[in-house]
Amino acid sequence: MTSLLQDVRYGLRVLLKHKGFTVVAALTLALGIGVNTAMFSVLNTYLFRSLPYPQSSHLVRVFRTSPHSQRWPHSPANFFDQRERNTVFEKMAAYNYVSRNLVEQGRTAERLSGLAGTADFLPLLGVTPALGRAFNPEEFEPGANNVIVLSDRFWQTRFGGDPGVVGRNLQLDGKTVNVVGVMPPGFDHPILWGRVDFWQPLAFNPEQKKTRDTNYLSSFARLKPGVSIEQAQQSMVTLVANIGKENSPNSPNPDSVRLELLQRSMSDEIGRKVMWFTFGLAGFVLLIACANIANLQLVRTASRSRELSVRAALGAGRFRLLRQSLTESIVVALIGGLLSLGLALWGVRFISNHLFANLPGAEVELDLKVFAFAFACSLLTGVLFGTMPAWFASRADINQAIRENSRSTTAGGSQHRLRHMLIIGEVAFAMILLAAASLFLRGLQRFINSDPGWSVDGLVTAQMNLRGERYAKDAQRVAFLSELENRLKTVPGVQQVGIGSSQPVYGFSSSSSFVVEGQPEPKPDQYPEMFFEPVSNDYFTAYGVNLLRGRAFNNGDIVDRPKVVIVNESMAQQFFPNENPIGKRIGNAGQKKEWQEVVGVVRDMKFPGDLSEPYTRYQAFVPLAQSAPDYLTIALRTSQSPEGLENTLRNAVAGLDPALPVYRVRTARSAVDIGIGYISLLGKLLGAFAALGLVLAAIGIYGVISYVVVQRAGEFGIRMALGAQGRDVLWLVLRKGALVILIGAVLGGAGSYAVSKLLISAIPSLPTRDPMTLVIMGFVLIVVALMACYLPARRATKVDPLVALRYE
Repeated sequence: MTSLLQDVRYGLRVLLKHKGFTVVAALTLALGIGVNTAMFSVLNTYLFRSLPYPQSSHLVRVFRTSPHSQRWPHSPANFFDQRERNTVFEKMAAYNYVSRNLVEQGRTAERLSGLAGTADFLPLLGVTPALGRAFNPEEFEPGANNVIVLSDRFWQTRFGGDPGVVGRNLQLDGKTVNVVGVMPPGFDHPILWGRVDFWQPLAFNPEQKKTRDTNYLSSFARLKPGVSIEQAQQSMVTLVANIGKENSPNSPNPDSVRLELLQRSMSDEIGRKVMWFTFGLAGFVLLIACANIANLQLVRTASRSRELSVRAALGAGRFRLLRQSLTESIVVALIGGLLSLGLALWGVRFISNHLFANLPGAEVELDLKVFAFAFACSLLTGVLFGTMPAWFASRADINQAIRENSRSTTAGGSQHRLRHMLIIGEVAFAMILLAAASLFLRGLQRFINSDPGWSVDGLVTAQMNLRGERYAKDAQRVAFLSELENRLKTVPGVQQVGIGSSQPVYGFSSSSSFVVEGQPEPKPDQYPEMFFEPVSNDYFTAYGVNLLRGRAFNNGDIVDRPKVVIVNESMAQQFFPNENPIGKRIGNAGQKKEWQEVVGVVRDMKFPGDLSEPYTRYQAFVPLAQSAPDYLTIALRTSQSPEGLENTLRNAVAGLDPALPVYRVRTARSAVDIGIGYISLLGKLLGAFAALGLVLAAIGIYGVISYVVVQRAGEFGIRMALGAQGRDVLWLVLRKGALVILIGAVLGGAGSYAVSKLLISAIPSLPTRDPMTLVIMGFVLIVVALMACYLPARRATKVDPLVALRYE
């Protein structure tokens, strides 16, 4: 230990003596380590950091699966059967998201996001309210569930942290509810649950508990001690299969289940691939930084050969010299690691501000795992760039070093080869970074500019809920929507008004299995799935969707008339390939068929704010008057700015019912930007990584070639004294550098091809096949690298033969 401390002290003295090297090396490593630490903090947030609940590693999601999706919800009856009959869970709970309209005297109506859970929801998570109490068992009965528990964030922002709110009555959807508690800070975990303002008991009447054909419940559970997630998965799959056979032997889509750790469920498969992909590319930045510092260390080792040889002559063993050199490298790396924390903190804030701009309370944090990663990364970096220079330092030749003066000290052939290999690695890694960033950004731009089948620009959208006794019946909702549509059509600047249930920027929210009349009925597990969307008569005109066949909906398509439907082009081509679909009928996949007549065909509506592939290409639209939803998206085709329409829209709704809040008023284009915000952030990060990698690679090449020019100054002087021209010397230097750069670019090109394949597999909907982009990036890299060679090579042509020979 004493000798190690001596090595550290000596290393610090040497580094202080060579301040230029220390500063350059520490800053270079700080960039590489900081980038990787920031990206690891994102991975840590989604995959590794413990949730704020006791023994959170025992918490699992329970997803219903089918041929169409691996993350579907459950029906009430199936959930209750699973809860009662499973043998692998301590507790099992279900919940669904609810939206309520809060109305208080003298304040604008506000839309709240809540979560209604079964009786085991809070006990399963093992956290009690910070104020007040949790729900009592009797409050999970219909009519007795008018109580809520607030989140700490909503309590602070809406009520200023007033403890007197417990026991207070609020008006939600026209009903009086009592606040019985406030949960502690952090319990709502926005990244896991989304925005949650309150929790409420989820009550079922006897009829609802028997329902198996309506799936809307999300489910999670706590594993019993000693039960692994694999064992629980196997047991639940068997149980669900038995439940299905007992209750729905002829079910169109037999259910199964899939378990996933609650922590892991915060991200989907695409999200996890994207995070690992970005983290891996950040590693290339660090490798380029390591190659740079390794080259600098090799130069220092060559220049210190006399010192090292003298130490060896005085009795220092090879291991001691190796340890001393490696200790210096690790000390530099630790200094860089310490500086990197500032960069990582800035990076984490930048990522949080962009990733969670619309999710209050969510953030990426630096915790002990992140600090441990930064420390481990620093140690590993020190070993990576310090091992080979330390090995060369331990092999100092005393006789040769004493014969040579400090000016003529040169590295051996093995060191030259290693430096060339490091340059090849830098160029290859920079090429991979450039290719990944350019392919990704080009693909993202193509996705944004692709035609979604409807006109995104010039459209303002808003959302609202029709909740409460005033809108309990379809006829009441239809009457309200008709009046609202008529009012909005009279607003100056509004050209068309369309009303639907879902926000098509992100996709349609409801789907069902279906059959086509007159065609063979599929096998139970092969029923096709279609999105269905209730829309107003002018919906397609407002969204700019072309009607290809038939007619749009009209005022005659009302509840007491035959049910009609408009299908999309993909559905018509698949099920009516050689015939006119107008007049054909489709129906639900159950025993009791309800048929709908096809009256029109429209273009496919794609979802420009969602990069994931939809689980079905089939879309069906039904008249709003025949199926009035309570969750609405209003679309206004207009030439005005959204800011000017927001107040007009709110006033129009308030004029009909002041208790109805309007929210998410924005242009469809801004909604697209929000939807692909995390992908755009990834593009910015990759662009920054590529630029940083290119700069570091250029600096590394410049440094190595500059060192070669200095070491060979005497040779160049002799050549020029014997008649060589400046261009001959220039070509001599450039030729060697160009060969190394070309080899690195070719290897990088092969790596770029592999990275493009990974990118396609991670985000299939992103059009990233673009060989020309790879060629252009390769050309840019080679030009920059050759410029880095040219500058020191040009200096070689200005060597004065007399001055150079004087040192020989």
